[in-house]
Amino acid sequence: MMTKKDTSWIISLLICVTVATVEATNLEQHTVIEFLLQKVAELERNQQECSNYQSKMLLELNYVKSKLQDSERRISELEAIVYVNRSDDYTDNLIAPLEDEPVDKHVGENGTRVRTEDTFIKQTSEHKRIRSNKPGNGIRERREIASKHIAFSATIANGGPAHINAHETVRFDTVLHNEGNGYSVQTGRFTCPLSGTYFFSLTLMISPGYYTAVQLIVNGQVKVNSYAHGYNSFYDQGSISIVARCEAGHNVWVSMRDGSAVYGDFYTSFSGFYLWGDATGSR
Repeated sequence: MMTKKDTSWIISLLICVTVATVEATNLEQHTVIEFLLQKVAELERNQQECSNYQSKMLLELNYVKSKLQDSERRISELEAIVYVNRSDDYTDNLIAPLEDEPVDKHVGENGTRVRTEDTFIKQTSEHKRIRSNKPGNGIRERREIASKHIAFSATIANGGPAHINAHETVRFDTVLHNEGNGYSVQTGRFTCPLSGTYFFSLTLMISPGYYTAVQLIVNGQVKVNSYAHGYNSFYDQGSISIVARCEAGHNVWVSMRDGSAVYGDFYTSFSGFYLWGDATGSR
């Protein structure tokens, strides 16, 4: 039979076991949480390292891209130089036989051969023909075209509505700018000095009670129309702008579609400029 003392001892033992079990459970949970926190920190470090590596790779890629573009530009320049040099050799090889060939059978006082006037003219003309047709002139011509600036702007200075018949050219009597001398006040037309792409714009004013309808014509073809109508006591203004491909010598002008009037006093203007040339550099 268990005594009271034995019972107390058993109870104490159970309490110690229970406390030990709880403490062990708490310790295990703490260990798991600490482990998870370490893993999270490790993942964050890995993510940061990946982000840094990605940024570094992008910087290196942009650097390589820039160097590649520089190399392509340099290759293009070298190809142009080589092409021009080869064309010069080609011309020299064509001209050399002409220079070595006996010019004629005439002999001077000191025993040397001399050229007659006819022979000199013939060989000089041949030299010019070969040099003008040799390869590489296209490259030089493109460089020459690229260095040219072509632009014009003209307006109608005379005030008040000026009546213009149908299909008649609108003449802008005052030149504000005419680099390249393409615009003519006498004809009211712009003649393209070079083949390429151009930009043209037109602004026209109309007085109250009048209307106007005009056309922008490129090389005889109507490209765009513009219309303005002054109602009651109000003025009206119309405008158009286009980009057009033109050959050297093409004319561009403004024509009255219907017989009417335009208002001057610097409110009506016609402008244009050269954007870029042909790939072949043709004039």
